[in-house]
Amino acid sequence: MDQIEVKCGKPTFIEEINSVTDPATLVGKSVSVVGRLTMHEVGDCLAKLTDPSVKADIFVDTTLVEPFEARIGSMFFFIGELESGRDGIGVVLKARVVRCAEGLDLALYRKAIEAQRFFLDNRG
Repeated sequence: MDQIEVKCGKPTFIEEINSVTDPATLVGKSVSVVGRLTMHEVGDCLAKLTDPSVKADIFVDTTLVEPFEARIGSMFFFIGELESGRDGIGVVLKARVVRCAEGLDLALYRKAIEAQRFFLDNRG
């Protein structure tokens, strides 16, 4: 029997995705992003997640996670794979996991991820 590998979703900040000069290099990467839900169109299975601290946003394809309790203005984690956007949208996150993260201190989360990256890069 073939085994399916489920990728874990590397913690990634929205502005890191947006700053890549060639979005095609991101296609297929598994990422985890967090931000404030600023738009949700159930019929189109499309949402927009915004990091309010840096004013960066990303569109999320919610086809695999609908229906979810989408409260505009609440914090959410999405895990999924990046793919080429549709209708002129650069890169879209095709979500396979969604979790409400209301109450998350985004500045502290950012510091924790940066500390984790520093540790992993310097552990020899």
